[in-house]
Amino acid sequence: MSKNKTLISALGLILFSLALPARAQSPCKQQTAAGLAKQIAAAYGARTLSSLDAEKPYAGRVRIVIENSLGEPDDKGRFVIKSFTSLAKAEAWLKSREHDGMPGRESRPPERCAKGVCTYNFDGGILHNHLYLKKITYGIRSACPYIKTIYLLDGD
Repeated sequence: MSKNKTLISALGLILFSLALPARAQSPCKQQTAAGLAKQIAAAYGARTLSSLDAEKPYAGRVRIVIENSLGEPDDKGRFVIKSFTSLAKAEAWLKSREHDGMPGRESRPPERCAKGVCTYNFDGGILHNHLYLKKITYGIRSACPYIKTIYLLDGD
């Protein structure tokens, strides 16, 4: 009987030690929403959102909302809203809207991330023919932030 107890104890110890490294590792590359916001800003400015697909920092679909900066508050055409199954598809759609490299893409450092929203610094104002990364909304699943919506501002 003591041999069985020793075997069961040893097996339990082995299983426990195997589970420790799995728990110590983060389930995602980006552990904070601010880190994810920086990663999105860099990829957006470089026109390489598709490079983020390998990590799949979204759950299901990602939505892109473009706000026309000259639109009136009650104007129905003020927002363009599209939903995509991948960032590569979102990137292709954004590129299809460009003409001779315009509008230029502008991303600034994240200003604040809290309560499911990361905003970007707009202290410098906006320019004509630029599409600015305005904010993202995110959720948290298994301690990993994921993108819900990317908001862009069209400087017209």
